[in-house]
Amino acid sequence: MKNYRESVAPFADYQQLIQMNPFDAVVCLIKVDKKVFEVVDFNDKLLSFMELQDKAATNAERFFTKQCWLQLSNFLNEEDHTQHVLKLGTGYYERAFAIHVQHFSKSMVAVILRETQLEKKPYLQYVEQHVSPVLTVDLQGRIIHQNMAVTSALSREQQCLIGRDIFSLLESKYIKEFKLLFAKTIEGSAFGMPKCLFKDQLLSKETFYLRTHPTYYNGEVIGVHLFVKDANSFMNDHEAFYYLALMDELTGIWNRKAFKEHWLHHLNDKKQEHKQAALILVDIDRFKKFNESLGESKGDELMRMFSQRLNELCYSKCTLFRYNSDEFIFVLKDATIQKIEHTANAILDVLKQPFMIDGQEYFISVSIGISLSPADGKDLETLVRKADKALFSVKEHGRSHYRYYREDMTAIFPNEALMEAHLRRAIEFNELSLHLQPQMDLTNNSINSFEALLRWNNRKFGFVSPAQFIPIAEASGLIIEIGDWIIDEVCRHQKEWQSKGYRPVRVAVNISPKQFRKENFARKIKAALKKYEVPPELLEVEITESSMTNVHETFSILTELKQLGVYVSVDDFGTGYSSLSYLKRYPIDIIKIDQSFIRDIAKDDKNEAIIKAIISMSHNLGLEVIAEGIEEPTQVDFLKRHRCQKGQGYLYNKPLPVETIVQKYFVS
Repeated sequence: MKNYRESVAPFADYQQLIQMNPFDAVVCLIKVDKKVFEVVDFNDKLLSFMELQDKAATNAERFFTKQCWLQLSNFLNEEDHTQHVLKLGTGYYERAFAIHVQHFSKSMVAVILRETQLEKKPYLQYVEQHVSPVLTVDLQGRIIHQNMAVTSALSREQQCLIGRDIFSLLESKYIKEFKLLFAKTIEGSAFGMPKCLFKDQLLSKETFYLRTHPTYYNGEVIGVHLFVKDANSFMNDHEAFYYLALMDELTGIWNRKAFKEHWLHHLNDKKQEHKQAALILVDIDRFKKFNESLGESKGDELMRMFSQRLNELCYSKCTLFRYNSDEFIFVLKDATIQKIEHTANAILDVLKQPFMIDGQEYFISVSIGISLSPADGKDLETLVRKADKALFSVKEHGRSHYRYYREDMTAIFPNEALMEAHLRRAIEFNELSLHLQPQMDLTNNSINSFEALLRWNNRKFGFVSPAQFIPIAEASGLIIEIGDWIIDEVCRHQKEWQSKGYRPVRVAVNISPKQFRKENFARKIKAALKKYEVPPELLEVEITESSMTNVHETFSILTELKQLGVYVSVDDFGTGYSSLSYLKRYPIDIIKIDQSFIRDIAKDDKNEAIIKAIISMSHNLGLEVIAEGIEEPTQVDFLKRHRCQKGQGYLYNKPLPVETIVQKYFVS
C-alpha cells in the first residue's frame, strides 16, 4: 500500500478528505485495470463502520467483503457526488449506508460512506454516542457493531472487531462467568460483571467492569450491548452500589432515583436555564389485567419487552426512566412542541405492533400526560403531579392518546393514602353521584338503554377523576361497598322513573372483579330488584374478562344472574386473551367492542376486519353488540353497514347527571 500512496502523493486532497472528516467513513481507491482497484488509504471510521475481509489487503476485492464489493464496484464509475445506498447484512442486522463517489483523477476515486441505520434505531445512536466503549454482539456472541469509543481505544492494527467472536477475546479465567452473564442477559435482563479483561490488553490494560443490556427487535432479544467501564474509576464499592441503585432491576433502564438526580442536574445546568423541558408520563392501560391474565413470569417478560421498545426511542436529549410499576417518564431537553409531539406519537406508533410471548400476540396501549418546564413549574413533584392530571384526563376520554396539562383539569390528591381516607367517607358525606351515557340504537336512532358511570365530587379537592379513585377503591376493598351503593342507586332511579310514568329503559352497571366474586353478589342484586320492585330486564350487569378467571365460579355466578332475569354484558371485548372461548362457555347477552378498535375505523384494515368478525360472530351466537367510544360519523356508517345494533360515545353524548338525562330523554 505504501507504493501506491507515494505514487498519488500529489493528490493531497484525498489525504485531507480522510483526515478532516470525523463523521464519515472514507476509503480512497486507485483504478489499476477496468475492474481492478487497489486500496490507497482509509480512515478509522471505516473500521468501526463495517466488517472487512482483510484490512491489510491492497486489492479492493479482498479488502472488502464479497457482499460489499459486489455493490460497491458498480458505483465507482459514476459521476462525482452521485449518491447510492449500500446495504450490508440481513434482517435486524441489515445496515444501510449512503454512498458518495468523488473522483480526484481518471484513476483516483474516493468513496464516502455515511450510515443511515442510526436514524432508524435511536438506541444505536445512543450507543454510538456513549463515552464508554460499547460492543454489540448477536446471540452467538459475534460482534456486529462497535462504537467510536471502541475504535479510539484500539490500536491501528486491531481497529475493527466487527465479525470477531466475543468469547475468543476474553482472558480464559473470565469466560465461564461471562457465559453465565451472557445467557441471563439474552433472557431479557441487564447484568453487571465486576471484573473482566480482554486478551492482549484489548480496550483496557486493567480489569474493567462489564455491563450488559439486552438488544430487542420486534419484541425479541436479538443481541447484547456490552458496556466497558474502567474498574478503577468506576467500580469502587461506593460507586458500584450507587450505579446499580440507579438501574431498574427488571428492565435495565434508569429508575425513579435516577430520574430525580437527572432532573436536579438539569436544573443546575446553566445551558438549560432558559430552555423548555418536557416530562412525558406514560402509563400502561389496564396493566393489572395483563398481569392477572399472564402470571408474574410472563408479565415481567412483557414489561421488559415494552420498556426496551420505549428505550429505543431515546436520543441524546431524550432519556427514559421507569417511574412506577406500570409508569414510565421521558425527559426531553430543548423541548420544542414539534419534538414533544413527535416523541408522543412515536410512543403510540411503536406500540401498534404486537408483543409475542410463547407464540401468542399481545397488544399494549398507553395513556400519555405531558407537563412543561418552566411553564407548569420547575420542581419535580409539581411537574409529575400535573403530568399525572393530564394522563388521567386522557384515560377519561378513551385512552391511547396524549394530552398537555391544563389548569382546568380535575383535582388530584397529594397521595393515595389521603385519597383512600376521603373515599371512605364519600358515601356518608353524599359526595358520590351517577352519570348516565346514552346508548344509541343504530337501526332506528332511538335510545332505550344507558350506562351508569360513577362520579365523585370531594368537598375539599373538587371533582376527582374515576381513573384516579377507582384503582384505590379496588385495592382497598372499598369498591364492594361503593358497588353496592351504585346498584341500589340505579334501582332507586328506576323505581322513581316508573312512578312518574317514564318509558322503561335498561341501565348497565359496571361490576368490579372483587364485587363479582363475592359469595352473596347475586343475592344482593336480587334484594335490590325486590326492594325497588324493578323488572330484572331493566338491569344490566357489565363485567370484564378479569372477573372470569375461575371457570366454575364464573359459570355459577352468571347462571344465578340469568335465573334472576338480568342482562349480562362483557366490557372491553377484544382486548383480552380468551375472548372467543368465553362467548361459547358462559351465558352472556351482550358484548361491548372496546373503543380502541372503534377509534381506528377507516385507519386500519386489519382493525376493521376484526370488528366485522366480532359483529358477525355475535350475530351467529344471538348476542347484542354495542360499540364503545364513537366520536365520528364515519365510524357510525361503518358500524351500520355491518349491522352493529348499538353504539355509545361522545358523538351522541358524554355521560351526564341523572337529572339532565331525565330532562333530555324522558321529559322533553
